[in-house]
Amino acid sequence: MEDKKLLAIVSALGKYRSLLCLSGALPERKFFAHFDLPIIATDGAANLLLRKGIVADVVIGDWDSVREPIGEKTKKIVIKDQSSSDFQKALKFAQENHLSPSIVLGINGGYIDHILNNVGILAQTDSIGYTPPNLCFSLRSHLILNFPMGTKLSLLGMPFGKISTRGLRWELKDQELHFSGYTSCFNRTVTEQVEFHVHGGAVFLIIYLSNMKDEGSVGIGMQY
Repeated sequence: MEDKKLLAIVSALGKYRSLLCLSGALPERKFFAHFDLPIIATDGAANLLLRKGIVADVVIGDWDSVREPIGEKTKKIVIKDQSSSDFQKALKFAQENHLSPSIVLGINGGYIDHILNNVGILAQTDSIGYTPPNLCFSLRSHLILNFPMGTKLSLLGMPFGKISTRGLRWELKDQELHFSGYTSCFNRTVTEQVEFHVHGGAVFLIIYLSNMKDEGSVGIGMQY
């Protein structure tokens, strides 16, 4: 069910040209079969992919984290520049080679500062992030999406956004969101179609693709 919801939302959002893998928690091997897309991996992620039996098309980074033998068919790019992260290097490669926007996997790896840095980088792009059970991306304009009723989601200013919504349990009307500051965490959909209208700035949307039962789900006809 989670895979079906992911595919439906990804299809509605637009065309993605690559899977970009970081060294956080990566989906199981069956996930990759859903997408006929080139795989770009940072050097740390290459190890994780090989352990799942997946060979990246491109491995990029400063090459300080590679522990597994990389096959001859994989393009290897070594960039020793320490002024940018391996994530930024991989994004730049994707952009320069018409492989952007990407579906970014594994942004939740490492310590809290590493995770926040990854989120901050992702939020500046048109790419989306998938860290099971969450799908996340930046909203900058008007968007309508279809969800099962009762879907859990959060909205955060990145770092600031002004938004109105239609179809949420706790609606937002010309609401200013800030990071850090006022956010709309753990909201719920009450209709199958939800409308987001960003009036200014950027809003980071985090969607729960699996059934999350908590106090916020009480009284909603959840359709999972």
